[in-house]
Amino acid sequence: MEMRLRIRIGHGLVYALLLAIVVFAVFPSLWMVATSVKPSNEVFTSPPRWLSSNPTFASYHKVVFESSIPRAFVNSAIVTICTTVLTLMLSILAGYGFSRYRFRGARPLSTAMLFGQMMPGVVIVMPLYTMFSKMHILDKYIALIIANMAITIPLGVMMLRSFFQTVPTELEEAAKIDGTTGLGALFRIILPISMPGITAVSVYTFLHTWEEFLFALNFTNSADVKTLPIAVHEFSGEFTIDWGSMMSASTVVSIPVLLIFILCKKYFIRGLAEGSVKG
Repeated sequence: MEMRLRIRIGHGLVYALLLAIVVFAVFPSLWMVATSVKPSNEVFTSPPRWLSSNPTFASYHKVVFESSIPRAFVNSAIVTICTTVLTLMLSILAGYGFSRYRFRGARPLSTAMLFGQMMPGVVIVMPLYTMFSKMHILDKYIALIIANMAITIPLGVMMLRSFFQTVPTELEEAAKIDGTTGLGALFRIILPISMPGITAVSVYTFLHTWEEFLFALNFTNSADVKTLPIAVHEFSGEFTIDWGSMMSASTVVSIPVLLIFILCKKYFIRGLAEGSVKG
């Protein structure tokens, strides 16, 4: 009896801790949405109110029709899609090469990939800025795409390499006996089996690029190229902050991220779990 009571108490404490973590994680998002429909005179009411007595969508109207958010949305979509596609293509080929071929320098290259993933973006901002300035590609999409790929490709290669290593080589050998080339076996046999890993890399790259702020801040100057994080930051002035518009813009920015994660959650979690079995 005492053992059952201890087990129930233990389970209750675990559930309470998990509930507290969920509330802690979800509360900022819920407060963001609630603030986005509040009039400006209710944003700083004391004591704070969870729901507005006079909800309004004026901030959303301002964000959609009177700000640079729509153009920034298009810019972010272009940069994110290009970065995701290129990262996926290069990660698949490099991950397959590391998993299936033995060549001189494979271990140092793998270590370099790991080092590149561990390096924070702030460390490479200045070298990239100098390089892009000499190449005359500052304030262009290509600069943001290359900078983001420098961060996303190392993890993508490591994840897909680990995933490809779990696929039996006998499947490729059987396909090659039937006349399929090495690349044919990769695209016809390995990739369909490795879809969870590919989805995980795609979602990770999308989320990172969509929300990236540091590179966009340093490598863009004009409204023709700046992305959503920069456009949202512009609602914060030197002396005042338009909290309603900022929260509305943040909600708009979060919608694609939320949809992508909901649709791909199962494959994303599975890909991360299975891709980390082998290092």
